[in-house]
Amino acid sequence: MKGNPVTPPVVLSATYQFENSDELIDVVQHRSGYIYSRWDNPTVREVEKTVASLEGYSDAAGFGSGMAAITCSILAFVEKGNRALAIQTYGETYRFINDYLPRIGIEALELSCDEVDRCATEIEQGVSLLFLESPMNPLLRIIDIKPLAQLAHDHGAVVILDSTFASPANQRPIELDVDIAIHSATKYLGGHHDITAGFACCNKEHRERIWKKRRMFGGILDPMTAFLTWRGLQTLDVRVKRQNETAMTVAQFLSTQTQVGTVYYPGLPAHPDHAVAARQMKGFGGMLSFELDADFEGTKRFMDHLSIIKLATSLGGVTTLATQPVTNTHASLSAQERAAAGIKDSLVRLSIGLEDPELLIDDLQQALASV
Repeated sequence: MKGNPVTPPVVLSATYQFENSDELIDVVQHRSGYIYSRWDNPTVREVEKTVASLEGYSDAAGFGSGMAAITCSILAFVEKGNRALAIQTYGETYRFINDYLPRIGIEALELSCDEVDRCATEIEQGVSLLFLESPMNPLLRIIDIKPLAQLAHDHGAVVILDSTFASPANQRPIELDVDIAIHSATKYLGGHHDITAGFACCNKEHRERIWKKRRMFGGILDPMTAFLTWRGLQTLDVRVKRQNETAMTVAQFLSTQTQVGTVYYPGLPAHPDHAVAARQMKGFGGMLSFELDADFEGTKRFMDHLSIIKLATSLGGVTTLATQPVTNTHASLSAQERAAAGIKDSLVRLSIGLEDPELLIDDLQQALASV
């Protein structure tokens, strides 16, 4: 039959049939085809290759969520007796590294983003894995990735970067010497608030180790979600460019408001990591946070007065979302842990969507009047 589909077919089959036993044995032994969708699926493989290509890596592994991608990738490169080092990660990643890894005999150390010198010392003392997140959730701090990655490689460590906040449109981890780039595709890659997925982008050798963990733990990406990810990727650059521009406009507006204290956006010259962001990112991103001159209840009141901006967790989609991190994304951290991370009760995080910037500013202005 002449003609090929413009979009990848969605293969929903869980299992695959063979003409004879030799064919089946060859697939099992050499992975020369498909046998069971917990191993691989044609639609999922198509999207894995697309995401890998965007990031410049040779391959990728798809997962049912960003946290599945993070946990499987970490577990693929550490074992009992190893040391794992991380710098100020997202709440659930923090819990996994600091609570779970020690239970299986792995020494875990998490440093703040202002402890770079200590990080270098710890790497020199020996670590098996360095886990980074940049930009960071929720304060948008930026790590100078390449020097740390090079130092980690010099001492035999694998480097993993959660690059979700940046997306492939704004940051190229492979050019920063990162071994494995993680994306929660629920966010920018999907871009429409309608999927839950994750990817680990890497070379073939690293993918094989991650793939074996995924096959064992079963946190696979389903074919329909893979297709929706592929669809989202077709507009990624267009969406992110608009989100970058609007985020800058909103950040500049918030910086002029008397009810607002600090605005955390790497595109602002006042941001402590602005110079690093300008050097290692192609765009400053669609995420920003700010502190209100209010207590917990006053911040809740601001959140409840938002109208066009939706009160919701998650990020990276076409709709602008606002969240108070202490109530959800970082609720699993103790008050002491949040204080150490600089996350205050008055902190608000915005994920900028595709709405008209003036509509967002009007909404923020009327909500600020309630503070």
